[in-house]
This record gives sequence, structure tokens and C-alpha cells, in this order.
Amino acid sequence: MDAPLPPGVSRASFDKALHEFADIVGSRWASSSREDRETYHDAFNAGDPLEFVSGGFVAPADVAEVQAVVRAAGRYGVPLWPVSAGKNLAYGGAAPLVPGTVVLDLKRMNRILEVNEDLAYAFVEPGVSFFDLHRHLRENGIKLWMSVPGPGWGSIVGNGLERGIGYGYYSDHFGTSAGIEVVLPDGELLRLGMGAMANSNSWPLLNYGYGPSLDGMFTQSNYGVVTKMSRFLLPEPESYLSCEVNCRYDAGLEALIDTLRPFQLEETIRNPVVITHALLVASFLSVRSDWYDGNGPVPDAVLDAIQEKLKLGRWNASFALYGSERKVDDSWQRIKQAVSSIDGVELAERRYHPGDPIVHPRDQSQAGIPNLAEFSLANWYGSGGHIDFSPVGPATGKHARIMVDRARRRIQGFGFDHLSGFYCDKRVMRYINTIVFRKDDAAELARVRDMFGLLITDLAEGGYGEYRTHLAYMDAVASTYDFNDHAMRRFQERLKNAIDPKGIIAPGKSGVWPRGYRA
Repeated sequence: MDAPLPPGVSRASFDKALHEFADIVGSRWASSSREDRETYHDAFNAGDPLEFVSGGFVAPADVAEVQAVVRAAGRYGVPLWPVSAGKNLAYGGAAPLVPGTVVLDLKRMNRILEVNEDLAYAFVEPGVSFFDLHRHLRENGIKLWMSVPGPGWGSIVGNGLERGIGYGYYSDHFGTSAGIEVVLPDGELLRLGMGAMANSNSWPLLNYGYGPSLDGMFTQSNYGVVTKMSRFLLPEPESYLSCEVNCRYDAGLEALIDTLRPFQLEETIRNPVVITHALLVASFLSVRSDWYDGNGPVPDAVLDAIQEKLKLGRWNASFALYGSERKVDDSWQRIKQAVSSIDGVELAERRYHPGDPIVHPRDQSQAGIPNLAEFSLANWYGSGGHIDFSPVGPATGKHARIMVDRARRRIQGFGFDHLSGFYCDKRVMRYINTIVFRKDDAAELARVRDMFGLLITDLAEGGYGEYRTHLAYMDAVASTYDFNDHAMRRFQERLKNAIDPKGIIAPGKSGVWPRGYRA
């Protein structure tokens, strides 16, 4: 079967573009065969797996090849969908939004360009995964820790550009990056921040330079293809304490957030406080049928049994303390005293020093050791899929309860288990709701689609906007950012029309469309 065509592109133009791509990168690395296209399907789409289908792929090996591919795509009007590792699962994976778009796969650009131990940073290409950098640090005896997200197979660059959050000391993965290099939609090469100076010696160190800062324009955007980025790292601490403050009761959520937040504001706790519901933890460690075979959401009585068996709270807060032995001990004593008044609180701790083996998955993540432990949740119903609903709110117990009540009511009302948790920063929290479903149940997939749209509306009406979403909902989420008749989106579209009038780079990404596609 022929590859699908992007809107407005003839078969002749598409085939000529693919031939030019193959001439640039080699025939092995450019293809529109059915087998190759299928590797870029969204495995977790709540609907037809061919809904978001590519027209093929092209995989350049260096920046010059990226520039040449982008220029060729522009000549024939063929849109490109850049991916770093394509592991953005639960948000669309490597699939493009517009059918027929060619996936610009940057996996071959996998060089670790520099690791500087004195200034504690790494400079990498998009194909470098968290596993790759961790292996490099370990094999070379470099005493630096990175912050990692749940899936360690993802790209360091790609995760940063999607504004991903990790478990470590520098958990804001874009906010602790610099050294960005971009291929623009016309093929021109741009370096941001201090890199705009040709002989700069500070490019990987500072994410702004002179004049307007452009770095944020290239996150969750379709304004260019990022080909380099630096990431700040943490010197290995003398002492690392993995801490748990868990509460047996659902009503303890507010107290956990409000009691721990002051320790984040004063920077005693420097990584996110992750507060996870017992049912989400259970999905990492087991399957639903181990606990309950009935229809509808898992009942509270079964939740009580899960907590007892797995030694969990209804809400489970985890975070880390890093530094000298004395500093860590003092910090933990102060935190224990503060949380002791919370009804039903239970504490746990695990201490590590340089060279100690770290085996607990959450402890590994907080110490910059990537793993894939959390992806077992996709098997909660058996062989299934999942997508994430991820609104943001102020980091207070009051707002957490409002968000939980709104999301839980809607998710359970559609018959699904409510698997959720909070990434609490100093002032804001990201509320991740993982919706697990059976991919072979058409009626269930339809319910997911209907429910997700209502979740967006439910939370947006309360002032809680999603910070990241699946391909199918990019337009819907963009529409909730509606101040002054959607002034931000109108400005984003003016930028798109100015720098990419043909819509060559990722048309529709994050709800931003070029003029031709909007018409």
C-alpha cells in the first residue's frame, strides 16, 4: 500500500522528496515502506492505530544532513515531524499529527559531545538517551548525577523540549538546559543564548545572552529542529537520603502538600515532592486481576487491602535530601518533626553514600539512574495502552483537592480506575492522571476519547490548564488558553506564518497551524 500523502502534496512531489532524502542520508535511512511506517505508529492511541500515520521517515546523521533534508522538504512542500528518540509515550510517541507527514528521526545523532566535570554539565545530540549518558558517566568514572524521568530510554534533548520533569536535583529539564542549536524551517542554522557569539566560551552554561531570549520558542513547538543541547548535572553528594512520608488516609493529601511545601521554598528539599496514590503504585507492582475482577473502578475496600498488602499509604510522598551527612541529618529531623502531626503518617528512609548499590527504582531515579519500572502500569488490565492527562495548579492542598475531586469524579464516572499522582515543585504542581485502557476494546476506546475531552473542560473551567497533551487533544488544549480571544495562539500563528509559511516543520504541533493548513 502506498504511503498516505500530506495535504496538498502530489504523489510525484512526495516521491521526489523521498528520493532526495535518500540521496542525502543514504537509502537505508529514508523510506516510505509500510513496514518502516508502522514503526512510527502511536502504540497507545485511544483509537485507530492508523489515525496518526506517517508517510515515511528520514534519519540524518549530522546537522548538515538535517539542513539538507529540511531544504529538500521545503522545495516539495512535504512536512516533517521531528522526533529525538520517539519515546514520548502516552502523548503520541513518534507519530505525526498530520497523516502523511514524514518523521524526521534524529536517533542517529547520538553523540555525547562533552561532559565537563568541573562545571557539571553534559552537551549532547538528540539521539542520546538517559541510559546512554548514565552509561557514559559510569564507564568513565565521572562523579556527576543527572535528573531522569520515569522512562530512561527517552531522549535527553527531546524530554527537555517537551518540558519534561524528572526526579532528581535539576528536575526542570528545560529550565536547567542551555547550549541550544536549531535548524530553522528554511534550513538556516541558529544558535541561541551565548551561542549567538561565534567564539563564545559560555554557550553550554547560560540559557540566555544579549537581547530577547528565544530558547522557549523551541519547546513544544514547530519553529525548528533542535540539534544540540546542554544539561546541567549534580556533583555526586556525600550523602543521599531517599525519604518517604506516607499517609494512610485520603484526607491527608492536603496536609502532606502544605507541610512539605515550606521545605521546598527554603530549598531544603531540592527535587520534586512526588505524591502518588496507592492505586498508581499498585499498577507499577501488579495487575488489576490480582486484586479485583469486577466491573467499574476498584472499590475503596479493595484499596484498603492493597495498602495493607503493599505497605502503602493512600497517598505516598517521596523526595530526596542531598549534601553533607550533617546537613542531610538536620534536614530530615526537621521534616520528621513537621509531619508528625499529620493523622496516619508513616515514615521511611534509605541512606546512600558514594559507591553504595541503589536498587529501589524510585531511589535510582532520584540518584540519576534511569530505569523503566513505571512502564509496567500499561499492563494493569493486561496488554493495554495508556495516555496521560496532565493539568497544572498552585502547589497547595486546597488546589490539590479540587483537582483530585474533578478528575476522579469524571474518570470513575466513565468506569475507569483513577491512577494519579502529583509532581510538586516549590510553587506549582503537575497533576498526572494516567488513563489505562484495553486497546482491543472499541467501546472502551470510545469512552476514553469522550472522557478525555470532558476532563480538559472540567479542569480548564477551574483554571487548571494542561502543560502537555496527546496528539489527539492538542487543538482542544490550545483552545483553553483563551485570554483576550486566544491572543497567545494568534501570536504563535503569526510567528509560524513568518518563519514557516509552508508548514514544513510539524504542522499542528501544540495547536499551532500555518495559514495554509488553517484554511
